[in-house]
Formats: sequence, C-alpha cells, structure tokens
Amino acid sequence: MKKHLDAMLAGGPLVAQQVIDATALRLRDSGATMALATDRQHLFEVLEALQIHQLALTTAFGCDIKAEIESASQVQVNAVRLPAGPLRLEDLTLMDEDQAEKDIEISRTIQLIDLKAEWELRELQALTATLLGETVLRLEANPCRPMVYARALSRAAHDLRVSKASRGMFLRTAGFAMADVLRDVYGDACRRLKSWGLQPLEFRSAAIVRAGTTPEVDLTQPDALLSLRERLPKRSATDEPPQQQTVELLSRLFEQILADPRLQSSVKDVIGRLQASVVRVALTDPTLMSSHEHPAWSLINQIAAHASDHPQFSDSRGSAFMEFVEPLIERLAVEAAPSAALYEGALSDVQAFIDREDETQLQHSQAAVKALAEAEQRQTLMPLLRQQVMHQLQSAELSETLRRFLTGPWVEVLARTMVSQGTDNPHTQALVGTVDELLWSLERPASELDRDEVRQRLPSLVERLKMGMEMIGLPQTERDHVLDDLMRAHSRRLRGAPAGSEAKTATPQDLVQQMRDEVLDDDQEQGADSWTQDTSVGALPTVPMALGGAEEDGRVKAAAQRWLQTLTKGVRCKLFLQGQWVTAHLLWRSDNGEFFMFTSSLAGGMHSMTRRALERLRIEGLATTFVELSLMQRAVDSVLQDLDEA
Repeated sequence: MKKHLDAMLAGGPLVAQQVIDATALRLRDSGATMALATDRQHLFEVLEALQIHQLALTTAFGCDIKAEIESASQVQVNAVRLPAGPLRLEDLTLMDEDQAEKDIEISRTIQLIDLKAEWELRELQALTATLLGETVLRLEANPCRPMVYARALSRAAHDLRVSKASRGMFLRTAGFAMADVLRDVYGDACRRLKSWGLQPLEFRSAAIVRAGTTPEVDLTQPDALLSLRERLPKRSATDEPPQQQTVELLSRLFEQILADPRLQSSVKDVIGRLQASVVRVALTDPTLMSSHEHPAWSLINQIAAHASDHPQFSDSRGSAFMEFVEPLIERLAVEAAPSAALYEGALSDVQAFIDREDETQLQHSQAAVKALAEAEQRQTLMPLLRQQVMHQLQSAELSETLRRFLTGPWVEVLARTMVSQGTDNPHTQALVGTVDELLWSLERPASELDRDEVRQRLPSLVERLKMGMEMIGLPQTERDHVLDDLMRAHSRRLRGAPAGSEAKTATPQDLVQQMRDEVLDDDQEQGADSWTQDTSVGALPTVPMALGGAEEDGRVKAAAQRWLQTLTKGVRCKLFLQGQWVTAHLLWRSDNGEFFMFTSSLAGGMHSMTRRALERLRIEGLATTFVELSLMQRAVDSVLQDLDEA
C-alpha cells in the first residue's frame, strides 16, 4: 500500500501539469465557437489569468493533490474523533451559499471523472480493497478516489483571481480535462498493481430494487416471510415439517446478512451471533415469521442502520455503539429460552442509547444552537429596524457614507443588542436613541449654548458609535471612513456661529483640529482593531445573499422549499458535504427554519447550514431524505435472487 501511495503522490504534480495544460488548450480551441460576447469575455479573462499565473497555479495544484491524497490515506489509519468537551462557538462552521456552491462544483467534477474513467476506477477500487485486506468494496478505502482530485481542483480554481462566471468556465473545462487525465492515471495504477502480483477483490453485488417499485416479497406486508418460506425448494417428495422449512429460511437469511457488502465485519459478527437465538424464538413464537415489526427483526435492523451511519473507521461514535451492543447481544445469544419480550427490552436499550447520544451531541452544541437562534432573531428584526431608521432619515441632510452606515451596519448593531440584551435594557435604549441624537448633532446650532451642548455630548455619542462598530467587527478602514465623514459634517455645522457672537473666528483647520482633540483623542490609545471574515456564527451574514440566477426553474425551487418544510428533528438525510456523500441526522432546526444543524460521521461531526445553502444543494440534487431498504429486506431480496438463479 505504501508503494502504491508513493507512486500516486509522486504523480500528483504531473497530473496538475497535464490538467492545466489540457485546460488551456481546450479553452483556446473553444474560442472560435464562442458566439456570445459575455462568453468570450470570460474566456479571455481565464486565458489571461492562466498565462500570467500558470506556473504558480500548477505548483499549488500539485501540492494540493498530494495533500488531499495524504489526508485521505490517514483516515484509514486514524479514526476521526469528536471533541471530548462541549462544542465551542468558534468550532462551529456555518455552511452558507458560497460553500454550497463549492460543493456543487466538486460534485460536478466527480461526476465527469466517474463517467469517463468508470472501468479503470472500478478496477482500482477492487485492487485497493485487496491491498487493505478487505472483503467488501468501500469508496473511502481508495485514497486516490475522484473526490480527492476534485477538491484539489476546486481549491486551485478559487486561487485563480477571476470573476465567478469565469471561474465556472475554468472549472467546467478543467473537469473534462481532469477526467481524461485520471482515466490514464487510474489505468496505469491498475497495471502497476497487477504487475506486483495483486488480484482485484471479487465481490457479489447485493440485489437492487429500483426506486418506486415494490419488492417481490415486501416485508412490510403480513406473512411475507411465510410466503417466502413456501418458495423454498423441497428436499424430498414428502412434505417437510414447517419448522424445518423455517430453520432453513432463517439460515439463508442470516447467510445473506453476513454477505451484505454494506455491513462492517464487526457488525456482521454481532448480528451473526443472534442466529441460533432467533431460530429458538421462531420455533416458539409464530409472530416472528408473520410480522416484520417483531422485536427481533427491529433490533437487527436498528443495529445495522445505526452502525452504517457511524462507521467505526471514521467515527468514534461507531466504536462506542458497538462496545455497548456487544454485551447486550451476548446476553441474548446465551439465553436458553429467548422471547419477544427479551428482544423488546434489548431494542429499548439500544434506542435509549441512541437517544442519549443525540441528546449529548445537542447539549455539547448548546452555545452554537443559542448563537444560531439569536442569528435568526436578528434576521427577523433587521428589515423592521432598517425600515424604521430609513423613516428617521427621510428628511435629514446626510452624506451617502453616513446614510449607508446607519441603514446597514448600525441596523445590525441594533439587532444584535436587542436580541442579546433585550429591548428594555438601558444600553439597548441608548443605542436605539443614537440615530436621533446623531441627527440632532448635525443640525446647525441656533445659539452658542446649543453649540456648547453639541460639543459636550459628542464624545459619548462617538463612543457609542465606536462600541457598535466593535460589536459587529466592522473593518478598521470602514470605521475610520465613517468617523472622518462625521467629523467633517460636524465641522461644517459648528463653523457658522450666530451673528453678533463674541466667539473667536476660527479657520477650517482650527475646527478640524479642535474636533479631533475634543472627540477623537482616545483613538491613539487604542490599538488597531483586527477583523477577520469567516463562516463562524459571530460573522453570520445578516442580509441573505442572492441565490442562483434567473434561469433557475421556479417549480424546482418551490419543490425544494416544500422539502425543507418536511425536515423535522431526527430525520435522516443524504447530503453532499466536504466533497462526499454522507448520511446525516437533523439534530436541530431553528424556529423559523433559517438554520439547520446536522450530525454525521465526517470530521467534526456537526454541520450547521443556512436554509438557502440547504435549498441550493436540494435544487442541485445533492440533498435528499434518506430512505434505505432495511437490512432484513435486503437479505430477503438476496434470497429471492438466489432462488431465481437456481
């Protein structure tokens, strides 16, 4: 395996070089077919960027490929562990529309590679399984799978300094180029592994029931197993006793369970130990063969489903679950006279363990949940507050800079304060009154007394403004721009003293200096504020970003919105996250459905998403409710397949 990985790592820079060269060639050749001026503009932008930055882009791309392969190979050795303590607010990443778009880009590249290099990839998958000594094929076992290269390409594309539309053109073209290159790379890898004497893993695919069709023997129907028992071949001309037929059918079902490629070997071992116990129950309890809801079948399905959602090789919760299940199964296996009630108790214990696990996850995420709930409240308040501030500014003479600040960042300050401290809090009331006080301070003073009052109240006014800027992390350059503009406005208002005043005439320079001295002295005492923009809850966008373009079909979007309404706590979903498909449980959703929190076996375990990001994934077919055939239904289908083949 190390020799194989070393060879693939060494080839990373060459793959990058070939993909970038082939992409540039494809773009040049497509220039003549560009009918629209906008397409030609994007084409020229990409070609110019490639010409200037091709060497640096290729080098970084090659490094990213090697880093992704190394990271994927480490997952095979080290299981991903979740944080032991409560989830801190800074640990929470929020998937917004930008991140959703990146995952959509990656999925499209993966699809291109899968289609172009289907046979080479399948053979490499089987050879890799042999290298690892595995008996079933797992996509994650191949550290050089398409996702690895697609993620590296996405990172390279976002390092290219071009517009979003031009980047999309580059990614589409590079995806086709990468598919061609990887087909050869995968083919060479297969030939190299075979030259070392390696044989690909042989496997038997599980029976597949097409979506929307009813299984030939549907376990949800009464007496389904009894009808399947009748289809078993008779061993002799005389009728076999029903009990003997039951034992034979159960033997066949457990044989298929132990051959199921979706189950980990440890899960097969645990369920396999129940075979004799289930047979003993069947011989004394007729309901086991007549109802799929019998506690024995429910227990087996529950163990398989939960273990599948949390694989031991990548999720510490999978290991904890199996440690809990093994002694419980052992007690059932050694019981001389097992019963439905005994299995019912075991099923309750397993469900209680899963519920405690979910509750623990939610408790560890309370800080994040609270922050997301507050963010939703802010989003609800923002339009109302903005409307109110705009009404206050309707007849005011303000610069465009101040008007934008008061209707944008300052509205966010008000929303954050109201949510965190309440509307009746004195601090909140002071910030709410800041807009009126600011407008009053900008009116031309009618007398020297009015002028003095403005000058006395300005320091506290500016302090409140600066406090609000700090609260929302406004960049220092924007803070300075607003405060300088405000200072100039005050200088103009305070410059014109009433006629007959004894005040000394001051030059504009004197006024500016005076304002700086009286109001802004403390700026020099404060260090430069740092401001970083990330996807943590502390920097949630308070104004939803535009989603997609006008070309999106309205009916598709409406269907996605209806799907979002069906998501309730505990539902299982298939989501395309971080460049791969995962099974995720919905742990929490905000009251208005603006934020969702999922848990999965991926690194970190917790995924918070905006409604619009989840909607975007749904529209692209990258988010769906997870409906899977139960383990027992798959076993029944496989038995039927064997009977048909026989």
